[in-house]
Amino acid sequence: MPLSPIFIPFDVTNLSIRKSLATNLREHLTVYVLASFSNIFLSASQYLAISSAVASYLPMDPGTAALITSYGRGPGIVLTIVVNSLVFQGILAVLVLTLVLSSSTGTGWRWAYVFSGVVISGFIGYWLGTKFLSILDWISTLQNNRVDSSNTYTGLFWFGLASTICYVLMILVLRRSYGRLSERYWLVKQTL
Repeated sequence: MPLSPIFIPFDVTNLSIRKSLATNLREHLTVYVLASFSNIFLSASQYLAISSAVASYLPMDPGTAALITSYGRGPGIVLTIVVNSLVFQGILAVLVLTLVLSSSTGTGWRWAYVFSGVVISGFIGYWLGTKFLSILDWISTLQNNRVDSSNTYTGLFWFGLASTICYVLMILVLRRSYGRLSERYWLVKQTL
């Protein structure tokens, strides 16, 4: 007499999916951390550019000006950057969670995982690119007003380089994660 489904808590494929999710958890957390670091590096450069502009009494956008007026020069700039970074972290968390869930969708997991990976890398690339261009705009404003921007420009170079390295490492980790998932699903398919 065969066992009823009540006595079989999970089958081989569910076990292997759980194992692959646990195995790839490290890679998914690494993607989140590397993307966060790439944003932090450019935020540090953004802080240098905005603080140079504020020290030179250049005009600010209304949101930044209101925070600087309310909290002072240093805390106002930090609050502007922190609010911007919290938005980034929230969107990134949702995208990484979508990536994790797409790896366990069953038969169509490959397309869902690849699409989620492309969306994550595209979003982060777009976010970092707009932040980089924003910093260049601040540097251009500093130079047009004859303010010494050599330290800000040097900071942008080094922090931008660190941000780019983290971004490329994040893409490589995504690729490795996809390879491990493909291998695991192939092994499960062979055992069935």
